[in-house]
Amino acid sequence: MSATFNRREGAIIGFFWVVTVVVALMTVVNLVRGPSVKPRQQAQAPNTAAIEARIAQVEARLKTVPGDVEAMVALGDLYLETQRSMEGFRLFQRAVEIEPGNVHALSDLGGLYQQLGQSDKALESYRRAYESKPDHSAPLLNMALIYSRDKGDNAKAMELLRRFLASNPEAQLIAIAQQEIARIEQAMKEASRASPNTPPTGR
Repeated sequence: MSATFNRREGAIIGFFWVVTVVVALMTVVNLVRGPSVKPRQQAQAPNTAAIEARIAQVEARLKTVPGDVEAMVALGDLYLETQRSMEGFRLFQRAVEIEPGNVHALSDLGGLYQQLGQSDKALESYRRAYESKPDHSAPLLNMALIYSRDKGDNAKAMELLRRFLASNPEAQLIAIAQQEIARIEQAMKEASRASPNTPPTGR
């Protein structure tokens, strides 16, 4: 009996030692290799698949109802998410042709014009977006950034930034506006120091 018990006890103890060694080896291998990237890839795949499925759904809707502005704007946004900017650009243009005051399409067009370096067209799109819906004040901030950074018109930029802040925007946008005001004020100070008053010339 005792010999049988000792053999069983030895087998159990041996099994646990093997498990302990295997776990230790796996831990070391994982520490050397670093974290696996597969879970992240698997997490991203459904998201991409969902976007593509949504694109197919909205494209089918537009084939059925070609003049659906809401579907055009939604599909344009989806194209932007998948780096198809020009396809989105054409859809926003179509949406604005059908509904000239569509704030969403106008704002997205403004952003795309900015990316293309066409600041005048961007300003026009943002202006129309703001005039269509003055309580949607984000276009004011975008226009201010164009005036300060692309046009070099700090006075106009400051005017727009003050109007924007007076519109009670979101906290995140307030921070951007305040940073831009500080940048403009600093640039103006440096410019005034760099060009001191010209001394009068008497004859």
